[in-house]
Order: sequence, then structure tokens, then C-alpha cells
Amino acid sequence: MAADASQGPEGPPLHYPFDGVRVTVRQSPGPVRGAQVRQWVLPGTGHATLTRGERVTSFDYAAADLIDVLNTLYRMRFFDLPTDLVARYSVYLKDDGTVGTSHMRLLDRASTEVCVRLADYEKCVRYADGDHAALDALVRQLDAEADQRAAGAAAK
Repeated sequence: MAADASQGPEGPPLHYPFDGVRVTVRQSPGPVRGAQVRQWVLPGTGHATLTRGERVTSFDYAAADLIDVLNTLYRMRFFDLPTDLVARYSVYLKDDGTVGTSHMRLLDRASTEVCVRLADYEKCVRYADGDHAALDALVRQLDAEADQRAAGAAAK
């Protein structure tokens, strides 16, 4: 089986220690008054954190669950995605017959950033709702699990 061009020297390492793995998801609400940034970190050490505004809750996260997350990311080719899916590109025809390119960054739009650290390698992808269905579905699943696990940890 041939290795993808995105793995190895140009992409994620082929081998790395599990305790060097960390998946971080940061949800920024945009210009919504009173809304808080929400972040959760799933490290290879097994002790995850959920941060809502200033409140931090720790909870256990099993190695098998983190491996499932990594497998999902590899299947969706996360490491091949551009770092910013929020930026919008378009082309237009100019009066002189040439094609111009327009680039618009939507800085005030609510967005989510997913960062995956594998030892010394890190890849981050920023997107807004609807920009990448598979990544958004994974984030929504992880978000619900983080809430559930944090609530369980707080009840102990």
C-alpha cells in the first residue's frame, strides 16, 4: 500500500506517541452579545477539559474513544483540508476581458476551529456551519459527548 503524499514529511507523522496526541475544538460565537467561547481538549493522557467562558470542567476520555476520533478525521482527509474554510473566493469578468479573483474573509462570522496535534505536528482547520458537513457532524457529536461527560464529572 502506498502512503499518501500528505503523510510523512509533508503531513502528519506515520508514527507518534499516544500521549503526544491532542484534539482541540474551539467554537467562537462571532458578534453574538453575551455568547461565550467554548473549547474542549481531548488529549492522549485521558483527562479532557471543557471550557465555557471562564468555567473549566475536567472529565475522563478513554483512549479507544480518542482513536475513534482520529480514525474519523483520517477518513474525512482532515489533514488535506485547507486551514480556513470560512474565507470565500469568487471570480468575475472585468471590462477589459480578463478574469479577476475576489477573496472575502468573514471575520465576524461564528466559526469553529479544530486542531489536531500529533507529537510535533499540528493541523488546524477553521470553518463555519455548513462549510464541511463531515467535520461539522463530528464536532456536533463531540460537543454533545463533552457536555454529557462534563455533567457526569460534575455530579461526582
